[in-house]
Amino acid sequence: MPLSVETPPGSMSVVPSEEGVTAAILSFNRPQTLDHVLSVLHELPLEEVIVVDTSHGDDCLQVGRTHGARVIALDDIGVAARNVSVREARTELVMLLDDDSYPLPGTTERLRAAFEERPRLGVVGGYVHQPLAEGESDGMVHAFDWFLDGRDAGMRSGAPAVFFPEGACMVRRSAFLEVGGFFAPGFLTVTELDLATRLIGCGWDVRYVRDARFHHLVSQEGRTPSPRSHRYKVRNEIWYFWLRFPRGLAVRRILAYLAFDLIEALYRGFPGAWLGGVADAWRQRDSIAGHRAPLPRAALRRAEMDRGRRHLRLLALVARVWLRRRLRGKNLRMAATERYGR
Repeated sequence: MPLSVETPPGSMSVVPSEEGVTAAILSFNRPQTLDHVLSVLHELPLEEVIVVDTSHGDDCLQVGRTHGARVIALDDIGVAARNVSVREARTELVMLLDDDSYPLPGTTERLRAAFEERPRLGVVGGYVHQPLAEGESDGMVHAFDWFLDGRDAGMRSGAPAVFFPEGACMVRRSAFLEVGGFFAPGFLTVTELDLATRLIGCGWDVRYVRDARFHHLVSQEGRTPSPRSHRYKVRNEIWYFWLRFPRGLAVRRILAYLAFDLIEALYRGFPGAWLGGVADAWRQRDSIAGHRAPLPRAALRRAEMDRGRRHLRLLALVARVWLRRRLRGKNLRMAATERYGR
């Protein structure tokens, strides 16, 4: 429950308007980037802006007030904070943002058009652009687009997708609430995949529109996964397959993705995070007790699409990058030996 909601009482019982779009921002102790995002949103066709802050401070809340946003203070409940913002929204369409992401001009209208064309569209994600570091290209794996590229050419309402970037998307409020929103025990990572699967299981569509662009003010240290996020990822993938898949298929998927995640953990240098995620999935199993609800095979085929093959491609790409780095390091050592004799 919110610690405080600066909005007139009764908003939860009001039928949301079919007109307009609400922008709902999840904020955590980044007042500078939040101020930038809110400044951009002033120029966009939005009915209202909601800032949900979970940092237990007043800086972000004050920034939100200064820009005329409705502000909500919460405990740090992770992605479940987005559920509160969607419930509080006064419009049927809600754009979910982070405090360091915002839609570029034309994106709001583009996503609204997708919903108008598809009455059973539950959520649609856009292309997440972020500044590139030295040596990176726009098609590298850090972008959400890598898993979804090339599918929506010429498609007004986008292409079928298996997930969406949770801080760069638009949801239909009624569909979101019907399936229960983000799975609260997940807290962080894989939660958008779980929500997409449950939407599909209830007959809602999940799509991706590449020309709906969002900008991400990512920091250099935020470019690669942290041990903490990898630990959540390992735990949540185990839970995801166990909760949504038939038992035999769940076991096979869990083993396959654990192998993939172990390789990633070894590559990034934090195998302890992998072990911790596996342990957490077991130790914290009581938090998901009673939530197991496997989907029909047909729904799972749509929810999975080519996700497994994409992960194999990603594994091959990581292996090539690792090999190039090893060879480059070996060549540098050989050159140093030839030049300096050591």
